[in-house]
Amino acid sequence: MALSKDIEVDGVTAFESPPSASYRYVLTLKDDKLSIWIEDRASKQQWLQLHAHKGGMEKAEYASSMNAIPDASASDYVKCFHDSLECALGDDSDVQRKLTALKGGARRLELAMSIRFIRSSWVAKFTFDLDPVSVERIDVLESKLRDQQEELERLRKMVDGGDTPLFVKLVATTKTNNSNVNWGKIESDDFIVTGEDGVVKVVRPGLYHVGSIVNCAPGNHNQLVRLLKNGECILWCYCGFASGHCVSTALDTIVRVENNDELTISCDCNVTGTSYLTLARLAK
Repeated sequence: MALSKDIEVDGVTAFESPPSASYRYVLTLKDDKLSIWIEDRASKQQWLQLHAHKGGMEKAEYASSMNAIPDASASDYVKCFHDSLECALGDDSDVQRKLTALKGGARRLELAMSIRFIRSSWVAKFTFDLDPVSVERIDVLESKLRDQQEELERLRKMVDGGDTPLFVKLVATTKTNNSNVNWGKIESDDFIVTGEDGVVKVVRPGLYHVGSIVNCAPGNHNQLVRLLKNGECILWCYCGFASGHCVSTALDTIVRVENNDELTISCDCNVTGTSYLTLARLAK
């Protein structure tokens, strides 16, 4: 039988739902022999599959009559193991994975996957025992460098893909005739603020953090500062009345905003000094 093509696949996985430890892994197939390497990304501890000292495991060492996939080559198994480590966790998933501690610092990697073939289906389970690997200081430094490179690549993709977090800070010193705090005009692709009506129109939908400080001079009790979305009040706060004194009134909330929704801040009393409004998109 012809040998499978040599392959190496790597990635990052976890064995519990976040927040939890994450692990870097490498699956290598060379001369039809499989080896598995895993590293705890936080502690930098490493483990290597037990038979790696002899080049890796033969297919017969991990695929038996109990878990064999019909007509699967060694490279097919590697692809299945890779998918098992990459897939999302969940009770309803077709794939489950587990990493448990053994004596002497070893680890046991268990992969279980639902196999469907013609009209039958079953769960194939695979178990690999991994030995701890002595890690030199240079190895730890190299691993930390890989972590930094991966984070830089993630941030680069965010920027290239237009996923840079949206943020805007607005200021105002006046209010309109209908009591809206009149935020100054800005040039932005994500927000429309004309500087004439106090309206902030949101162009990109998402979950936003909205925070505002309105500096004002209450003339009596029971005067309010309100946050409105499309004209409907979603948050309000009393202005603290102290005769002859100015006060600062804060509003802070998280709100779901759709495309072209309008946000305004209204104030019952006169504004003084400079007031502020910040919007930051937390999620799509």
